[in-house]
Amino acid sequence: MARTLNPTAHAVRRDAFLDAAEVLIRTKGYEETSIQDILDATEASRGAFYHYFDSKAALLEAVVDRMTDAVLAVVEPIAVDPALDAPARLRALLLTGGAWKAERSDLLLAFMRSWYAAENDLVRLRASRAALARLTPLIAGIVREGRDEGAFDCTSPDDAASLLGALFAGSADIMIPLFLGCRDGRVPVADVERFVTAYEEAMERILGMAPGSLVLIDRTALHIWLD
Repeated sequence: MARTLNPTAHAVRRDAFLDAAEVLIRTKGYEETSIQDILDATEASRGAFYHYFDSKAALLEAVVDRMTDAVLAVVEPIAVDPALDAPARLRALLLTGGAWKAERSDLLLAFMRSWYAAENDLVRLRASRAALARLTPLIAGIVREGRDEGAFDCTSPDDAASLLGALFAGSADIMIPLFLGCRDGRVPVADVERFVTAYEEAMERILGMAPGSLVLIDRTALHIWLD
């Protein structure tokens, strides 16, 4: 007789591996954390680990996917908040998402270098595409309403939303190396701030907004990543 999988128990066991990975990444760093460290922390067998993850990279991808689920759960209600107009919703969505990440900067900084290592390129691309597929419809809804309100001047809200999503995802590939370079003393803070301003200007132009209309990255939160 085939074994019956208990979905709740399966999820709890998988989450235990992810919880242990987050703690170890924070304290030791991703590169220094081994699968054996995960097994020791969870008191699990190697076979149990490989039942859920086929590699250490797959575990990292799962950690990122879970964080994506968590941050989207925070920002999704903002995207449809009837108390805010479209520009306010867009600002609140991105600022809230940024603040959520800043609160977990110790974890994110711990594996940023490994996340951008060449061997993780495919994993990072899959995770980015999955997150973008969920974020773009939220942005599209905001852009459509903003055009109807007269706050945004764009011919095609859905295409504008796709461009904004691509800009949001692609900017991380520039910003994160800048953050790391700044923390290492190789990149001046002014270079990071200049790029952030250019990022905000690009979003304003896609949406047809006046210069200075969008402040999408809180400068106080920004310095959490740089100091």
